[in-house]
Amino acid sequence: MQRTYSKGGDRQHDGPTTQWRLVWTLILAGVVAAFQIGKAPIAIPLLRQDLGLSLAFASWVVGIYAVVGGIAGLPAGLVINALGARRSLVIGLLVTGAASCAGAFAESGTILLLSRVFEGAGFLMVAIATPTLLGTITADKDQQLVFGFWTVYFATGSVIVMLAGPPLLAFGWQSLWLITGVTALGYACVIWWTAPVAGRSQIMGGRAFAQLRHIIRLPGPVLLALAFGLYSVQYHALTGLLPTLLVERLGLSISQAGTISAGTIVANGLGAAAAGFLLRKGIALWAVISAGFGCMGAASFGIFHQSMPAAAVAALATASLGVTGVLAASIYAAAPRFAPKPAMLALTVGMVVQASHLGHVLGPPALGLSVESFGWSSAPALFFVIACAGVAAAVAIRAVSATRAN
Repeated sequence: MQRTYSKGGDRQHDGPTTQWRLVWTLILAGVVAAFQIGKAPIAIPLLRQDLGLSLAFASWVVGIYAVVGGIAGLPAGLVINALGARRSLVIGLLVTGAASCAGAFAESGTILLLSRVFEGAGFLMVAIATPTLLGTITADKDQQLVFGFWTVYFATGSVIVMLAGPPLLAFGWQSLWLITGVTALGYACVIWWTAPVAGRSQIMGGRAFAQLRHIIRLPGPVLLALAFGLYSVQYHALTGLLPTLLVERLGLSISQAGTISAGTIVANGLGAAAAGFLLRKGIALWAVISAGFGCMGAASFGIFHQSMPAAAVAALATASLGVTGVLAASIYAAAPRFAPKPAMLALTVGMVVQASHLGHVLGPPALGLSVESFGWSSAPALFFVIACAGVAAAVAIRAVSATRAN
């Protein structure tokens, strides 16, 4: 599919059709990579038993992915720019799969944690390289739809392995590590044979860091990353502590709380999938972002209200996370338009992914600290501040979009 670009990087012409079979092949790569994230939480009891891990150390086994992404998102974008998106996607799957298989033979928590760091590095390459490739095989008219579908990869992979994992855990946590690892290795071969060879940058060394300095000075990519980071803070804060709220404050069982929490994640995925259809109707990006943050900010007052019944809390959490799913997918869809030029799309996506992982790291502790210090009734204040910051970012995005249009 041939495309030409103006000096500013705006797409002037694109090919006639979207390569839908390849689109789904690439999205499935993200799902396979996300298996590695979903497997750890359900394996914690066995990990603690077999390796003698404390709960705090086991939490690091689960959350180290977010730390890796929060540190290395932009540097990974530079690497992917240099290697090319297809090669980077294959390498990412290979590293993730090999690290997972190696982790199955870990005899100590330290070795397992180290393997998870390498899994996280491979996952980060997949998370950045895949949307970069998607941008090269998708017609302009389908960009929003495709990136809306792409955003669901994280929740889909996590939910699949959470549902399929328990039977495998009957044979030990190692079986889950081996199966997900071999799956990633096998899918790397699929990508190698099917994905197109995307262009790569020959800019290395000092000039590569000049690109990095350039991208972080541009308001468009920075605002997209800021909006996504704020979204990630509220998403992970709510999904991370919602089960605790339902059990400790509302008296639900762990099973009931888990079912409700899974439902909110599914709703978020459905919202992300619907984003493309909404954007194709001509709804402005800044309006979608504003609506998402506004909905979450308003819903938080009901979710954390002390007199709200469990059914209402579940309904509000599900609805608000469904709406904010649209926000996340819309930001991904906007990345190709806000990249200063096609060769810097990987850097733009890398900045967004890094902000997302930082939000994952910061969200649950921020809400947990607020609740521990001031009680559950203080939680809406945090979400209200995030909502206001998100709406401000949306207004700034509107101004940048208007400037680019002139």
